[in-house]
Amino acid sequence: MALRRRRDIWDVIIIGGGIAGLTAAWHASRRGLSVALLEAQPACGGQVSTINELDDWPSTAAVSGVELASSLVERIGIEGVGLFYESVSSVKKEGELWIVAGEKSLLRGRRIVAASGARLRTLGVPGEEDLRGMGVSQCAHCDGGFFKGQDVAVIGSGDAAMQEAIVLTEMCRTVYVIVRGDMHARRTFIDRTVGKTNVKFVWNTEVTAISGKNAVASLSLRNRKDGATSELAVSGVFPFVGVEPNNAFLPASIKRDAAGRVLTGEGFRSSEPTLYAIGALRAGYGGDLVSAAGEAAQVASHISDEVGILAL
Repeated sequence: MALRRRRDIWDVIIIGGGIAGLTAAWHASRRGLSVALLEAQPACGGQVSTINELDDWPSTAAVSGVELASSLVERIGIEGVGLFYESVSSVKKEGELWIVAGEKSLLRGRRIVAASGARLRTLGVPGEEDLRGMGVSQCAHCDGGFFKGQDVAVIGSGDAAMQEAIVLTEMCRTVYVIVRGDMHARRTFIDRTVGKTNVKFVWNTEVTAISGKNAVASLSLRNRKDGATSELAVSGVFPFVGVEPNNAFLPASIKRDAAGRVLTGEGFRSSEPTLYAIGALRAGYGGDLVSAAGEAAQVASHISDEVGILAL
């Protein structure tokens, strides 16, 4: 199918190829708009691509993050969406249009949907970066098999940390879950984790260093209540201590909260009326795939009502 756009101007340019961005592209193109989508990674899907089986996505059978993303990429291709695998360095307004600078392309569009999501935070402790890929990982589905029958630690107290711990229990001897403060995960995830006999919680504790020569050997721990320090022997460590929004490309005029997430109003508009933000980049995002898909469908509807279906 030929791309539906007039001259070299896209009706909507979507930045980010996670589930929010892909779903927005599909809905917008189905409404007759010309759509370009830019994704910085060599494949779409975002963080969901690391999940083997989605448990917060309504489907008749088990589906992985990769399968879901791949099916959406196929669908937007059928609809004629322009897909560009390149990162975005800047977005700026020129008159009534937005200019999006990619690594290789310069695109012009009437509306922008920022769906660039968020990246996992690091612990920021000695040894973490030196041992990344040598025992430090942020993907249990990708790397858990390397630690079969060994002891590992998951750092964090949210949904992602509990999901990673559950995956690792199937292959590791012991999974230590190191919790700095209060638990933030949903009760269903907590119950599933607590129910595993090879999970051990370490409460009110923070990691101060990761040690090892060419491979993770131990963690240095500090109890936040009494200051006591200890060493924990593990072969792998999986930090899941929150996320940071991917917002570097946004113009300074876009208002954000203290964490850097875009503030949005009605219809997911940012402080620039023709730039929208959805998904994990947005302050107030619900945090699950259904929320991402719902925001994507709504923003496509708003933009379609504004821009209208242009003549070929």
